[in-house]
Amino acid sequence: MKILLVSGSLRKNSFNTQLMLMAQKALDGLAETKVLDWSQVPFFNQDEEIPAHSEVADCRDEFLWADGVWFFTPEYNQMIPGPLKNMLDWMSRPLNPANGRTSALTGRYAAISGAAGRSGAAGSRDQLEKLLGFCQMKVYGQQVGVGLTPSEMKSDAFEDPATIQKDINSEARGFLGWIKEQKAESEK
Repeated sequence: MKILLVSGSLRKNSFNTQLMLMAQKALDGLAETKVLDWSQVPFFNQDEEIPAHSEVADCRDEFLWADGVWFFTPEYNQMIPGPLKNMLDWMSRPLNPANGRTSALTGRYAAISGAAGRSGAAGSRDQLEKLLGFCQMKVYGQQVGVGLTPSEMKSDAFEDPATIQKDINSEARGFLGWIKEQKAESEK
C-alpha cells in the first residue's frame, strides 16, 4: 500500500509536520510512504492552468501514485490554511479538461489529523473533511486532534509525544485496514 503524507503547514518545524513524521514512523514496514513537498505550488489562476506548472504536475503525480493520502492540518481562525486550500484547488482540477471531471483527488482515500490550540484543530479538520468529500475523496472516519498548550506553542515541542505517537499509530492501523476494506468492497 502507498500512502502520501501531506503537512498543511509550510513552517519547517510545525506541529503538523511533527505529526506527519510520527505517522511516517507508524507506517514504517506497513506501507510505502512519501512526504509531499508542495511548497512551490503557485497561486491558483485558471489563466495559467494549461499547460500545468511543473510544480502542479509533480504534485498531481504524487497524488496519483498514492492509494491513500493522510493530511495533517493546522487551524487558522477555525479554517484550513490558505496555502493548503490553494494546493487542493489545483489538485481538484480535471486531469483532462477536454472530456472529464476526474481529478488527482477523485476516488482516493484520505485520513485527517491536526494539531492546533485547545480545539485540536477541530474546525479545520471538519472543514478539510467537507472539502475532500466535495472533491470526491473517501474520508476515513477516525481522526487524531491534538490540542496544544501555551507552553507547547512557545517551545515548538509536544509535551507528551509518546501518547500522541500511540494515537497516531492507532489511526495508521485503522486507516490502512479501512482502505483494504474499501478496496475489497469496490471489487465485489
